[in-house]
Parts: sequence; structure tokens; C-alpha cells
Amino acid sequence: MAGRSKTERSDSANMNAGAERSGIFVDLSAQERTDESRALTLAGVARDARLDRNFLILIALASAIATLGLLQSSTAVVIGAMLVSPLMGPIMGIGFGLATIESGLIRRSLVTLAAGMGVAILVAMLIILISPIQDVTAELRARTQPNLMDLGIAVVGGIAGAIAIIRNMSGVMVGVAIATALVPPLATVGFGLVTGRTDFATGAALLFLTNTLAIAFAATIVARINRFGPSMTPQHTAMQLVGIVAVLAVLSIPLAISLDNFGREVRARAVVQSELSGLLQRRDRVESLNVSVNGDDVAVEGVVLVDKFTPLLGERLAERATQSLERKVLVDLAQVKRQSNAAEELQDQLNRRVSALEQRDAEVEAILSALTVGGLIERDALLVDAQARRVAITRDRAEEGEQVAAAKERIIAEAQSRYPGWLMKSTRPDDDSARPPAVAPEQPE
Repeated sequence: MAGRSKTERSDSANMNAGAERSGIFVDLSAQERTDESRALTLAGVARDARLDRNFLILIALASAIATLGLLQSSTAVVIGAMLVSPLMGPIMGIGFGLATIESGLIRRSLVTLAAGMGVAILVAMLIILISPIQDVTAELRARTQPNLMDLGIAVVGGIAGAIAIIRNMSGVMVGVAIATALVPPLATVGFGLVTGRTDFATGAALLFLTNTLAIAFAATIVARINRFGPSMTPQHTAMQLVGIVAVLAVLSIPLAISLDNFGREVRARAVVQSELSGLLQRRDRVESLNVSVNGDDVAVEGVVLVDKFTPLLGERLAERATQSLERKVLVDLAQVKRQSNAAEELQDQLNRRVSALEQRDAEVEAILSALTVGGLIERDALLVDAQARRVAITRDRAEEGEQVAAAKERIIAEAQSRYPGWLMKSTRPDDDSARPPAVAPEQPE
């Protein structure tokens, strides 16, 4: 009994020591997970990494949503595709498989991930082939230039996802799915393959590879810290950690280059905008400006609205920007002369004149309709002088009769009350002097 108690005390001490080593990755009760709970967690990971019909349906739907969102440049739709995507399952399966050194789980996860990638790219290519819209949008371009920041986001997201799986916090996985884009890069690969944009395809593929490896390796580290897998010597653990760091370091090389290019492009844009502002007049306005870094050169394309053309504006901008950036700047700048104040006033006057004529024509039609209501007064009996705002009604009172004449008088009186600015006068058929001449509607010059 004494020996057994001593053993129990030793096990308890080891558990407490393990809890202290685990730091933030342990439960709040400071107790390690039992072998049974770890087995349940691994079973859930293996289930999510399984290739079945539901997985293929979800990845196809997610790819369709992502492709449509990218073509429409809709951020909300792209985020929806991230939530539908089931790719986080096999990626976490790879991470936990590396931690537990289970080749079966790793192999299953790799097969599922490969199948998901293939389906996602094929669905994207099919939609883009039949789509009338194949323009490059901001959402598409955002998936083609990964950098070290994307790697950092993926690592942190992988850590959060692994903790969520171990602690059974399913709500956290929603945020991880949004933060780490998986399906949108695959849809962008499909866009690049269909449209012949190899730069888009390779850039998006690098982004997907970055997110996949970072998430998987982060999950491996978190799983090892939480004592998943067989016991390993410190040397084996160190070798595993060094291998992960080495792969991420190699992956960081192109990402660091991309981040450096992005920084240079931001600085070049700021310098070009500053120099261009100094060359323009007060009322001149930059309509569009595109600055890109191509190797050691900077290319500038833009359109400027000016009141007066500035001679050699592009050459002067190129000279100043080259001195500030200390690298060659190529400028293609178009100047478009904006309308002068006189031209703008003339256009406003013409617009007002057209509007007045349209309003008067509509008023004439309304008066004619009011006078001819019921058919007692015929349209041919009405002569309109729209410019003088007069209407002559040709009538023969002797032939109308008392009742018809009274009815016509009521119609004319009612129309006169509705349009007091107009003069409505009854005339005899033989009284040409009292009738206004018919005036054709005026046409704007």
C-alpha cells in the first residue's frame, strides 16, 4: 500500500509538472487530458479529414461561391465561401498526423486535400469559362501577391484552430476559416489558368501553399505541446521543430521578396503622388493613377483633368520622381482638358431651356386633354399658342344648343381654373382675328 501511494504521488507530481510546462495550452483546471479524451479528439480530426460525398459537395459549392464573389469583387460573398469550405479538416488532419506520427491519418488527409484542391480548381475554371465577366477585380488581385504578413496570419490562425479542436471550441473555427483564405486562392488559380494569367495562378498557388503549411505546422506544434502522440526524446522533438522551422523559412523567401516589393510600391506611389501634386495647377485633378514596380524600374500610368495643358508634364514628373526614388521612373500620363466656366454655363442654360420646353409641352398636352374630355369639344377645334399661353376654342353656339353649350362652358371654365396662367377664349368659325396662330413647338438650338 505504501508503495502504491508513493507511485500515485509520483504520478500526481508528474501531471502537475506537465501542466506547468503546457502553459496557456492546458485546461483552466490545470489537469492534463486523459488518453481517452485525446483519442476522441483524434477521432474527430480523422473524421473531418475523411474524403466522402459530403466533402466533395461542400468544396464544389464553396468554390462556386468564391469564384462568383471574386468575379463580382464582393468581399461578403468571398467570406461566405470561406465559411462553407471544408478544407480546414484535412489540413488539421495533416498537422495532428505529424504530431502523432500516424502515417494513415497523414495519407488520408493528403488524399482528401488533393481531391478538394482539384475539385475547387475545376469548378472555378468551369464557371469562368461560361461567365461573360472575366475582368481582373480587386478581390482577385488581392490573392495573387502573398507576403510574410499572410504567413504570420496563417500561423496564428493554425494555432487558434488547433486549440479550438483540442478544447472543443467550435465557434473559434469560424474565425479561423475567415482569417485564413483557402478556397479563394484556388478559385484564383482557376481564373489564371482559364485567362492565361500565369502570374495570377502562381501567386494564388503560393498563397494557398503558405496557408496550408503554416496551419498544418502550427497545429503540429500545439498538438505536441499538449502531449498528443508518442513520447519522444528531447532530441527527436528538437529535430521535428527544426524541420518545421526550416520548411517555413524556405517558404518565407519568396514571401519576404513580395513584401519588399509591396513596400517599395507603396513608397513609390507616395512619392509620385507628391511630385505630381506639385506640378499641377490648383483646379487640376488626378482622375486615375497606377504605380507599379517592375524590377528596378517604376511604371506610372494615369489620367489628369486640367484647365490648361501643361507642356512636358510626363517628362517633368519622370525627372522629379527619378531623383526622389533614385531609380528610373517611366511615366505615361494623359492630360484631358476639362470644360471652361463659360462652356459649363452655356451647357447649364441649354439644359434649363430644354427642361422648360419639355415642361411646357407636357402642360399643353394636359390642357388639350382637359378641354376634350367627354368628346364634346373636338381636338380640331382647338388652336394653341404655347408661347403666348393662349387657347382658342372654335364654337358655333347657334348649332350647339342650350344644353351642349352649357356643358362646353363648364368644361372650359374648369380647365381655366386648373390652368389660370393660360387664356382660354371661345371664337366663332368665321372670326379669324380672334384666334391665335398655331405655333409649332420650339426646338432647342
